[in-house]
Amino acid sequence: QNIVIVSTSTLLATLRTIASIWKQEHQNRNALDIAKSAGDMYDKFVAFVEDMETLGTRLKQTQNTYDNAINKLSEGKGNLIGRAQKMKQMGANASKSLPGHLIKDEE
Repeated sequence: QNIVIVSTSTLLATLRTIASIWKQEHQNRNALDIAKSAGDMYDKFVAFVEDMETLGTRLKQTQNTYDNAINKLSEGKGNLIGRAQKMKQMGANASKSLPGHLIKDEE
């Protein structure tokens, strides 16, 4: 029945043995908890990295879309920036001007 009879001379050694066993059991439980937490954290980290990769891809797509839109606005014969600037040069009464970096490309 797992009963150990101790005397006054073996009581302290027995109690230290029991304390050591309990300490080891507690450490084993902590190690299992740490391993489970580490696995959960790793899974969360992988999901985060996947989201960052998706975000990077979408940012590149957004940049490409922006570049294409600016090219349509400012590149090629008869583009809108060139036409608008030509109207202003012809005497259109405007209180604002296009940004200089866009006009310089047209000149």
